[in-house]
Amino acid sequence: MAKAKRPQPLAKPNLVTRLRAYGRDHLRSLVFSLGKLYRQRFATTLTLLMIAVALALPACLYVLLNNLQVVTQNWDNAGQITLFLKVDSSDAAIQELRNRFADYPEIETVEYVPAEDALKEFRDRNEFGQLLDGLDDNPLPPTLILTPITAAKQTSKLNQLATDFRSYSNVDYVQLDMQWLQRLHAITNTVRRAITVISMMLAISVLLVVGNSIRLDIENRREEIEVTKLIGATDRFIRRPFLYGGMWYGLIGGVLALLLVLLALLAIKRPIQELVGLYNSDFQLMFPSFRQSLGLVASSIGLGLFGSWLAVSRHIAKIEPS
Repeated sequence: MAKAKRPQPLAKPNLVTRLRAYGRDHLRSLVFSLGKLYRQRFATTLTLLMIAVALALPACLYVLLNNLQVVTQNWDNAGQITLFLKVDSSDAAIQELRNRFADYPEIETVEYVPAEDALKEFRDRNEFGQLLDGLDDNPLPPTLILTPITAAKQTSKLNQLATDFRSYSNVDYVQLDMQWLQRLHAITNTVRRAITVISMMLAISVLLVVGNSIRLDIENRREEIEVTKLIGATDRFIRRPFLYGGMWYGLIGGVLALLLVLLALLAIKRPIQELVGLYNSDFQLMFPSFRQSLGLVASSIGLGLFGSWLAVSRHIAKIEPS
């Protein structure tokens, strides 16, 4: 009696075949997860809108803050130092001061305003200027207006120059109106930190929204997951479509958030242009750059994936076939 032939072992698929199969599985999961979101349009729409609003709020605040910093940069570079000289300063002493200050490498121009010109300007610009007519002497001192070079128009350097100028005997008072600018920078830094805290809180809310949506999806497919595990499916294979579902939540939610940001900026663009026009400024409202837009969408995708991974890693392992 002839011996039965032993079955030949199946040939192990090569690397290319395995990569193709791996790619087909991922593509199938990717399309399946998108189709599942489409079939649950109402719940998906609510989730996406929650994600979009949560991401659009800090993004709008960041863009507005960046616009504010662009405006204040011009203010920061407009610093001047005003020196009020003693009223009894002689012309020779004033000329000597002008020459000394002109020799400073940090000073670009030195403008001299005589006391008579200061009085005339005060009378022309101030509605109470005529009250000075009753005075016997001119109470306004001669003034030197110093304009620093661009490299010296920083708060620390301007403060140092003001300290040096106070040491001159004929200088009665040095005015450096930088305190309001320092306060503005402090407020800007505080607002930036507050926006960062708000962004972190809203990012956590996005994680919770995506995680809860994926958790409900897992519970609704509990029986399907149990049957899949019975026929030998691994946890990696089962969680794959859920992870892609979180990715779709993040991608679509991020794009919607970007659209909300653009719509909000378009809504306030005209009032802002009218406001800056009153100050004869050529400022133009800045919209998110391509890198910033890409960063917003990428962050949203990352949050969606991480939120779905948290939900999947916790719940998939707990489901076992009975």
